[in-house]
Amino acid sequence: MIDHAPTHTIVYGDSGAGKTTFASTYPKPALVFAFDPFDKATPYLKRGEAKPYATDERGTPVREVYSKKTGALLIRVEWYVEGDLTAPEAYARFLARLKTFQDEYDAWKTCVIDSVTFMELTARKWHQYRLNPKAKEPRQWFAGSTDLVEEMLMGRFATLPMNVIVISHVDEDKDEMHGTFVRSPKMPGQRLRKGVMAGYGELYRAYVGKYEDGSRAYLLQTRSDAMWNAASQITAPDPCEQQYAALWADAQ
Repeated sequence: MIDHAPTHTIVYGDSGAGKTTFASTYPKPALVFAFDPFDKATPYLKRGEAKPYATDERGTPVREVYSKKTGALLIRVEWYVEGDLTAPEAYARFLARLKTFQDEYDAWKTCVIDSVTFMELTARKWHQYRLNPKAKEPRQWFAGSTDLVEEMLMGRFATLPMNVIVISHVDEDKDEMHGTFVRSPKMPGQRLRKGVMAGYGELYRAYVGKYEDGSRAYLLQTRSDAMWNAASQITAPDPCEQQYAALWADAQ
């Protein structure tokens, strides 16, 4: 694989559109901060020999995937999920993990957040039951989680010296862009939804199309049209197959 400069990417789409599988094709070793349920990480585990579940020093479930040919570490998946949403602790573990992660930047070529939907839920429940349990206005919990996610996506992950992939779903609302209303990634809060895309040079919509023979084609939209928001600073093909190498087809 050619060693390209790191990119910072938001990929969004409906469930089953191939977002996680696409993220699993990025340069290795890759670190995945998984907020989604355990089985959603299956595409990462299929990339090599997945070791059994382990628990790190903070109590975080972890699985590591190694190359069957060389034995090198390919992917490390760390789950920040809640067993009981009324007694949350996962987001606190995530914040503690970031204190050590900042010393590991040279160890990783790719970092993934999968996904924003469950990341926001984890942050919101931490606010609701830990940080602000006496709030009389539920909107305070939503505002608090928006601030936390905004801090991570725009203030931290957007500046990491490695490939970054943030996985999101499709927002139900539309945003105005160049005089038209288009669909965009689902993000918590109006401010973050409109602002986060300014921090990421690559914005792709993942979708399922068809090849000429009628078989399924897992594709990326990398340019905006009258319906969907998308952009590419590396001039990735549009449409583009959901493979990291395919993003650079026009640059090779």
